[in-house]
Amino acid sequence: MSYRDGLTDPEFNAIRQLIFDEAGISLSDAKRSLVQSRLAKRLRELELETHSDYLDYLRCDDRDGSELQRMINCLTTNKTDFFREPHHFDYLRDVVFPSIRERAKKGGPREIKIWSSACSMGDEPYTIAITILKHFGSLHGWNVRILATDINTEVLDAARHGVYAADKIEMLSDEDKRQFFLRGTGDQRDRVRVRDELRRLVDFRQLNLLAEPLQVRERFDVIFCRNVIIYFDETTQRKLLPQFADRLNPDGWLMLGHSENVPWLSNQFEALGGTIHQLKSSHTAASPVSRLPTPTVKTPSKHRRTTTPASDRLSQRHSLIAGETYASKELIEISTVLGSCIATCLYDPVAKVGGMNHFMLPTQDEGTQASARYGVHAMELLINQIMQLGGDRRRFEAKIFGGATVLSLGPGAPSIGQMNIEFVQQFLDVERIPLVAKKIGGENALRVHFQCHTGKAFVKEVSTERTILTTERQLALESLVKQIVPSEEQVILF
Repeated sequence: MSYRDGLTDPEFNAIRQLIFDEAGISLSDAKRSLVQSRLAKRLRELELETHSDYLDYLRCDDRDGSELQRMINCLTTNKTDFFREPHHFDYLRDVVFPSIRERAKKGGPREIKIWSSACSMGDEPYTIAITILKHFGSLHGWNVRILATDINTEVLDAARHGVYAADKIEMLSDEDKRQFFLRGTGDQRDRVRVRDELRRLVDFRQLNLLAEPLQVRERFDVIFCRNVIIYFDETTQRKLLPQFADRLNPDGWLMLGHSENVPWLSNQFEALGGTIHQLKSSHTAASPVSRLPTPTVKTPSKHRRTTTPASDRLSQRHSLIAGETYASKELIEISTVLGSCIATCLYDPVAKVGGMNHFMLPTQDEGTQASARYGVHAMELLINQIMQLGGDRRRFEAKIFGGATVLSLGPGAPSIGQMNIEFVQQFLDVERIPLVAKKIGGENALRVHFQCHTGKAFVKEVSTERTILTTERQLALESLVKQIVPSEEQVILF
């Protein structure tokens, strides 16, 4: 069977209804030839004769949705360049970043969070990363996250690799080329690759902006959605853009494309010119955003005996599970249960602020998303959180717990617990953070309680009679539902 050229009216209408339903893209009659040419390869590879056959294939044979994703990849437009519409990046440098610095000086978080909502091949988020590094120089003490999303899985794969034709960066200065890109050699001499310091700042994720609910729960300083909504009808625009407003920090900014004029945005945004819009201070987010879990306030029983001084009595407790970090300067106690995992407690005795992380492995495989499940990221996140609360890393003191021989990689291999111990001790040594207390290794799991405001830690051993994996998982679950008040007979004070 061979592909037959031509796209009938019913076929074209069915295809454009499908791409509208799945991706919100509204195709005009003028796009008929584009649809035909872009889908021709799919029909040939599937050995289908007509577009009707292709639609039947999508309905009946595409059980995992992979072909539907390929169709979306074919029909989405991915024109992009480094520093496209450069006034937006000038505005980041001249207005947004100074505003964020001023916020930090007044005690606000030392963090920069930007969302590139239709990142295509990665030019836009990498340009954002370049602009950040050129403005801030060292990011020491700053928590930076650039979320880069797109519906097209193929362009996301290319963006993650960060490899481009050399002529794509011709508009950059020689200094910027040397600082932010590596030039290929041999048969790759006509290509360049983004340096790792940029790639580490960007988190790429596949996302459909029309998914309900929108699968982004945090808040950002700036959202880029450039040259996207021109493909959406007004109903879709009115549905999407208010969700962007709900995911911006107070007075945050929305960057649209040069041809995207949306007059009704004035209900929530102030137009600043150049398709730059700022969230009005009167806007209140309607959707919840992700934050550190709010600890449950515990009211002590009047009949409970305690030896804790009145000034140190806890007002809140927070349970930590693997892959989490938590810091505070309030009267809060953090608790967790550890098998092979490690918990690091950091404390600034002058600012009286501290926190704890709980990580599972020292490092992640290449390509795995950065996560607090891994030691390097968990330590960096904890340090940044404490510094945002007024701590000074030059005064930090560390206590480490866990690393029991609970999980192993096999006979003759080091246990995961030992690998975690070696990592955290080396990390603290390199960062010159003194280790003032520890309870590490051994055969038994630990239940740890750490007081953020005093830096005190209480540790109790837990039996590991159950199977290794069940123990690790079960202890993590128990830390979510149990609040243990340690007695003097059961625990050791660190």
